[in-house]
Amino acid sequence: MAQLHFAHGVTRVSSDNQADTTMPIFLDDNHRVIEAPSWWIGKIAHKASRSNDTLHKYSNIMLRYLQWLDDNGYGANGWAMVDENIFESFIDSLCGPDVTGQSIVYYCARIKSFYKWAQSNGYRHFFDLSSDIEEKVEVAMRDQLMLAHVKATVTVTKVGIDSPTGKTALHEREVERFVTERNHHVALSLMDDVAIQMIATIIWITGLRPRDLWQLPYRGNKENVEFVPYDVDIIPADLGVQNMNFWFRSKGKHRSIEFPGALWKVICERYIPLRRERAALYMEKYGVSPPNSALFLAVDGELINSDRLRYEFSKVLVKSRSMIERGLDSGFTGKKYNARMLRHSCATYFVYGHLKQKRLIGKPYVYDPVIDEKLRRMLGHESVETTYKYYVHLVNRFHSDDLLKDLKSSHVNVALNALLDSLSY
Repeated sequence: MAQLHFAHGVTRVSSDNQADTTMPIFLDDNHRVIEAPSWWIGKIAHKASRSNDTLHKYSNIMLRYLQWLDDNGYGANGWAMVDENIFESFIDSLCGPDVTGQSIVYYCARIKSFYKWAQSNGYRHFFDLSSDIEEKVEVAMRDQLMLAHVKATVTVTKVGIDSPTGKTALHEREVERFVTERNHHVALSLMDDVAIQMIATIIWITGLRPRDLWQLPYRGNKENVEFVPYDVDIIPADLGVQNMNFWFRSKGKHRSIEFPGALWKVICERYIPLRRERAALYMEKYGVSPPNSALFLAVDGELINSDRLRYEFSKVLVKSRSMIERGLDSGFTGKKYNARMLRHSCATYFVYGHLKQKRLIGKPYVYDPVIDEKLRRMLGHESVETTYKYYVHLVNRFHSDDLLKDLKSSHVNVALNALLDSLSY
């Protein structure tokens, strides 16, 4: 159990109680100091403008978070291992009929500020600092309200399974998280930048997280020596039928996935010449060439990061709504479009292709250790039996809803064709 103590004999001076010099510290159930949270709250306590009331509020927010980690098996000292899925489960735990979304956003923003501080002070962690707290809370609150709805005129369809994070799977939510092939095709056509189109296609095909995708090199070396930025006239004739190994660091471990040679061929043909032009812009701005470890540069020569990617993806909806306001049909029917949805859709189609190949579409779930291992490697999870079971149920439901087309070609070919169509290639 995580504990909060106020130690005496320190140098803090409270702004509203000069006699109070106590400093908050966090201890685990073995009375060991939980270092980073204690240091963070100590820094807050040393600010002269910080009142006792605010300090206690921040301290109890962190205490509640550490206690939740303890109660759910992660351990109070395991705060550095928290990723977006774990944090979403924490947000779910805060939701309730008497809690406002605004208060949860405030609460979670304090936790996010801790992780930002931790990173700036050399603590490695897996918390996604680019994540949109307000959006995550909005989704969690909507789910909570749907489950609590009792009006006879409103129905909420429960899929009959739990998501891998333990949340009840609601049909409405699951559909909103999925990017159909048609919507993905339209989204590509609404993007201004070839680099963003390439990134969206890579996630759609490989399921890579953006933070892992940024390790895809412009000039490969060592394990990634296969990634050569070919000129159009020297691309190997067999590149389109090869599979290349992409090695990268993810969550403190060395991982590799198969990267389609056909995708790298398109990147070399359509993007690499532009990358060289954009590198010249980078050189003009900073006096040095962009690092060879960075493949993707924006139209202004800047490195594309997660913030820039999230902004560019958000423009898909902005453009679609603008067209609708002008009386035009953009063809995009989704409510959102982001990297996480592309990754989720990749996994869905991956399992769909496996079930279709073995003629198991619509059949009851049967554990398959081979596909379990392949899905684990693709998603970068330690164990995915629960995840695989979830996707089997989801695929069967989506198939019955006609959200998944009966593909005549592979998911990779469909994705590449969508990209080439958007490029008028």
